[in-house]
Amino acid sequence: MKIALIEDELHLNEAIKLLLELENFNVESFKNIREFLRESDNDYDIIIADISLPDGNFLQELSKHKKIGEETKIIIMSAHGELDNIKKAFDLGAEDFIKKPFEPEEIILRVKKLFKTKKTKLSENIFYDPESKTIITPNSKEILTKKEAMLLELLIKHRGRFVSFDTIAATIWDEPVSSNTIAALIKRLRQKIKNKDLITSKREIGYMLI
Repeated sequence: MKIALIEDELHLNEAIKLLLELENFNVESFKNIREFLRESDNDYDIIIADISLPDGNFLQELSKHKKIGEETKIIIMSAHGELDNIKKAFDLGAEDFIKKPFEPEEIILRVKKLFKTKKTKLSENIFYDPESKTIITPNSKEILTKKEAMLLELLIKHRGRFVSFDTIAATIWDEPVSSNTIAALIKRLRQKIKNKDLITSKREIGYMLI
């Protein structure tokens, strides 16, 4: 699992990074927003970020780059634990909010919590964790984006039956979208499931999870 850590307090940054790496997480740490946007590859499972950073407010930046919140799970940490900040964080897609000060070990508990729930069996050795939105195979864990998770959960709900393009569009986008847009989302989901045969399609009818 790959984690981005954005924290300008050097000692806290180093402590959290070390603890996460001791748990075998792959961590890239940043001291400010500019550094994160410039140097990161944006291919993260989780982003752990302070709100108040030297070059701006992370929540404001998140509102400008909404795709970040759609594709990555976010844990916010801040000394500013006012209700407005907490509400805004969750409205922007954050999974968790940690008030400072806290023990660095708490981060480990919060991260692990994202991956602990009842799983849905997709095939003999592939499972879906609906709480953490994760595909789990014997050799990997793939976190789904919000749209990928919505699509998979829709297919699970109607497993064994075809789900029409119109139903998929209405459920995930709440508006008509092109078949190419849906096909692109299906392709990304198949890649993360690592078994393209689990989702079958029929022209002009839709998709089905077998």
